[in-house]
Amino acid sequence: MKHENTLALAVAYYLSRFDEQAYRNLGYTHKSKAHSEIGHLLGVNPNSIKNMRDEYDPIHDNKRAGWHQRPLRPSRIKILEAFQELPEEELRQVVLRILEEASGNTHEDSISVIVEQIASPKTNKSEKDSVFVVRGPTGRKAEEYFIEYHRQSGRPIMGTLKDMRDMGSGFSFEIRNNDMLAYIEVKGINDATGGISFTSKEWETARQSGSAYYLVIVSNLTESPHCNIIN
Repeated sequence: MKHENTLALAVAYYLSRFDEQAYRNLGYTHKSKAHSEIGHLLGVNPNSIKNMRDEYDPIHDNKRAGWHQRPLRPSRIKILEAFQELPEEELRQVVLRILEEASGNTHEDSISVIVEQIASPKTNKSEKDSVFVVRGPTGRKAEEYFIEYHRQSGRPIMGTLKDMRDMGSGFSFEIRNNDMLAYIEVKGINDATGGISFTSKEWETARQSGSAYYLVIVSNLTESPHCNIIN
């Protein structure tokens, strides 16, 4: 699949899943204009944006029937599996980054490359068995803050911090010392207060791990970050 079509799929998934809210949060009052401008920006036919959106409609609770007569193709399923756990704000930031990069604004960690990796066919067993986890900008910022926070404070426990973010393990980091093994899930909130979302995998891992599982909520990310640790 062409690179631009892969990016268009990610945007179309967002438009289908969050429907009116998605168009509004991207700054559009007319869907046809959104399809036209997004298609032009990504270098794909505007009708393709609409058609890709329609492919996802049957799995979402919106007013459109979509293409209910045809099952999702593998490329569509990969995008679905990668993004289905992200809340609206996080997925919106991913989409905005895609559109920014298409306009020529580059970033150190290109979201376009990440999306391409998600949708690329697997070529060997090790790739097939691996898991690539997508995190929005808020999540990444919170995780990077926690890495430095743990280095300086040693909280919630002292030990060696191991990055587990791309392993699909149900937690972000593992901390190991001679006496303990702790599992750390990091969530970020831009403001001083707000909500977070847990995937079913994270809930199940927390349930199984019990007191070895820590939730770290990094709040007020946009101004003065603060770590709230919940065992």
